[in-house]
Amino acid sequence: MAAEAPGVAEDVAASRPAKPTSKRRWKRDRPRLPPRTIAAAAVTTSAGLALLVALGALTHQTVLVPPLAATMAIVTATPESPLAQPRHVIGGHMLSCLVCFLVLALGWHGPWAAVVGSGIACGVVLVLKAAHPPAMATAVMIMLTDPPVTRFVPLLAAGAVLLVAVQMVSARLRREVYPTSWW
Repeated sequence: MAAEAPGVAEDVAASRPAKPTSKRRWKRDRPRLPPRTIAAAAVTTSAGLALLVALGALTHQTVLVPPLAATMAIVTATPESPLAQPRHVIGGHMLSCLVCFLVLALGWHGPWAAVVGSGIACGVVLVLKAAHPPAMATAVMIMLTDPPVTRFVPLLAAGAVLLVAVQMVSARLRREVYPTSWW
C-alpha cells in the first residue's frame, strides 16, 4: 500500500464534522415546529378526542379512548407520516381487532393471550402494510376485556374513521394536505 502524503490525514480528519457531544446529539438537525402547527395539532387532537369521548359515553364504551388518543396524536402531530395515513389508521386497528377476536374465538383469554394476539396482529399489519403502533394497544384491550364483538367492532371502526375525518377537516381549514395517500 502506498503511504499517504504528509498532511493528507490531517486534512481528512479536519473535513469530518466533530463528533457531537451528548447534549448536541439530541438537538442537532431538528427543525422546530411553528407555533401555528403546534396549536393546530393541539386543537385538532382535542376536537377529535372530544368527539370520540362523546361517542364512547353514548355507547358506554370509553375503553377505546386510550389507543385512539395515541392514534390522534400521531395523525395530528405527523400527518405526513405513513403511520398517520387512513390505510394504517383504519386498517391497523381493524386488522388487529380481527386477529384478536379470532384468538378469543379459539378460547384463549387473559394476559398471555394478549401477548399472542398482539404478536400475531403485529405480524399481520406488517405483512399487509398497514402498521399502526396504537393498534397493538387495541389488540391488548380486546384480549384483556373480551368485549362484545357486535358493539366493539362498529365502535372501533367509527372511532378510527372519525379521527381520520377530523384530521381531514383540520387540514382543509389550514390549506394543508391530508391524507398524503389513501392506499
